[in-house]
Amino acid sequence: MNRYNTPRAAGTEPEPQRDTTAHCLTFQTRPRTPEEVRRFRKSYFSEPGSRIAHPGLINDLKKINPMTKFGLVTTGSEHVPEMLVSGPTTEYQRINLAKLEANYSSHKREPLGKTYSRGHKLPAHMQRPEFAFGMSGTFGESAKELLYPSTSARLLNSREEEALYRRSHGSVAPGEQKNRNYQWEAANINPAKHRFGVKPVGSTGREGGEVAVILNPEMNESVIPPAVAPQHLEDRRTLYDHLGKPRHLGAADTDNLPSNHVFGITTQDSDSAWQCIQGEYSPEEQQPDPDLGRAVNHGWRNATADARSFGVPTIRSDIPAPARRSIADGQNYGDDVCAQALLYPEEFSSSGVTNAEFAEPRDPKYLKGLFQQIGHAVLDEDFELIWKQATQSVRYTPVGQASIADYRDALNDFLGAQERGPAALQQWQSRAHAM
Repeated sequence: MNRYNTPRAAGTEPEPQRDTTAHCLTFQTRPRTPEEVRRFRKSYFSEPGSRIAHPGLINDLKKINPMTKFGLVTTGSEHVPEMLVSGPTTEYQRINLAKLEANYSSHKREPLGKTYSRGHKLPAHMQRPEFAFGMSGTFGESAKELLYPSTSARLLNSREEEALYRRSHGSVAPGEQKNRNYQWEAANINPAKHRFGVKPVGSTGREGGEVAVILNPEMNESVIPPAVAPQHLEDRRTLYDHLGKPRHLGAADTDNLPSNHVFGITTQDSDSAWQCIQGEYSPEEQQPDPDLGRAVNHGWRNATADARSFGVPTIRSDIPAPARRSIADGQNYGDDVCAQALLYPEEFSSSGVTNAEFAEPRDPKYLKGLFQQIGHAVLDEDFELIWKQATQSVRYTPVGQASIADYRDALNDFLGAQERGPAALQQWQSRAHAM
């Protein structure tokens, strides 16, 4: 042991306490995720500047230089400003471009502004401007006249042409009867009066029949009526519905019952459906309920003033504030400032001084000592004139009293006159004596 090594503390070391505040507020650091598992978690890419990659490629990317460039290195090409130039803009550029284009075979074969020259030599008559290839044809009717022929063109058509068009297209004029060119004379038929079909024979033996006979064949005596068995007729009456009558169910002789017959058992109760709907209420029962619109529970009256406001007010000025308020007590008991003071605080509110303190009346000794401490000491005769001017101001206090603001305004007038010169100072003194 040397003098630099201190001896061990004597006694036994107490066991660490587990229930102290420091032990509760001390948290152990979380164990780190193993590196072989860490790359599979999303938090692996949460570090600033980390590159997001597939977990299967993370180990391979560590072996690659991050500055390595993939692909082939190409030579520089023309840039965008050079490609956006539409053509030569000066005469020198046009001449230079013409020299460069003169070497191309396409420029020699097809000069700009001229047709393609193949080296053919045409005869003299073919070099005339009015020369045209092909055979000259005759001009006939226009397409419009063929699609929409005029009235004069229709009148020029002969009867043979109209008959041919009617036969080929099957088209006739409006209102014209279609004629198929039948040989009516051979059949001894007059097409204007002849009627086709079978001629009916009536009950009178004449040709034709009445409408009643056609609609009711049973009126024709020459027609044998169909035989209907009585049993079939009874089944028809039983199984089929009749118009305006109920179906015959065979339960009773309904054919002989009167029209006002009512089935069922006569009820023994004298009340009818009308009485059930209307009801039988006495005049006393028809009166309004005694509790309608009024309170019948004595001891409580649901009556209040019209100006009453329900609920709990936000500013609890109706209850006294606690003598010792809790830190967690955020209730306003009417002693807090309003929203205007928070949005537009006063000039010296941060120092705990309100504007009302500048307007309170002060004695001359207090004002002289206050302004003397801030560096505005004046002579006694000047102070008397400044005090006299301050007491005559009624901006903050009545006449005969002066506040800090009144004395400040009067002092500013004195200092301003003193800076302007002796003439201004003498004028201020004369004005103060006259007050």
